[in-house]
Amino acid sequence: MLIAQLPLRRPLFAVLLLALALLGPAAFLSPVAHAVDSVRWEQTNLAGLGYLPSAEIDGVDGPRTHAALKAFQYDNGLDEDGTYGARSDLALHRQVRAVQARAKVAADGLYGSGTGAAVKNWQGAHGLGADGVAGPATMSGMGVPRTVWLTAQGMFAAHGWSVSAQFSCLKNLWNGESDWKVYATNPSSGAYGIPQAPPGSKMATAGSDWQSDPATQISWGLTYISGRYSTPCGAWSAWQSRSPHWY
Repeated sequence: MLIAQLPLRRPLFAVLLLALALLGPAAFLSPVAHAVDSVRWEQTNLAGLGYLPSAEIDGVDGPRTHAALKAFQYDNGLDEDGTYGARSDLALHRQVRAVQARAKVAADGLYGSGTGAAVKNWQGAHGLGADGVAGPATMSGMGVPRTVWLTAQGMFAAHGWSVSAQFSCLKNLWNGESDWKVYATNPSSGAYGIPQAPPGSKMATAGSDWQSDPATQISWGLTYISGRYSTPCGAWSAWQSRSPHWY
């Protein structure tokens, strides 16, 4: 009986062996090894964007890595807890892909040696210090907004607004609404995101990624302000005049 069943099981066993061969050595790594590899890629991406010195890429999830991640989280509208969860992973890969697209290298979201070399070439061609790190000056030169505030400022011209005249009003307005946090949620009204759209699904008109992409949320919010209040300062004045505050 057992002997008769063996031929039927061999194909499944062969498929399993083939799958393990395709996966390579990674298939046999322990959970600890996977964790170290994950931290190392987190550190590599943070270093590539100038948040962490490259000497700190060691696979150890220590205080300096936490501090670098907190700085990245602050810039990108995330809770600054220093914990590398799904939201931080998504935002970090998004920023790396944006840099990779401008550097004309495969946009896989991982800031490896190929990306560093491509960024170095881009820097050299544009008169910047060629260190292969996409810090603030490089991202600015590439036209890649590094922070949620720069993302908003980059959209002002499309509405005919001056950054110098209107941005402080917008910053105050959205500080009061959401503290510029992408995942901010009002449990009573259902308002969501940086502009606190009630409900958040309204922002789907600006993009299907409205739940997680600050650029999509900001685009919707600025269009709303333009249509209802003409300018951010108009919206800020209305917000201040109401109790409880809303716009």
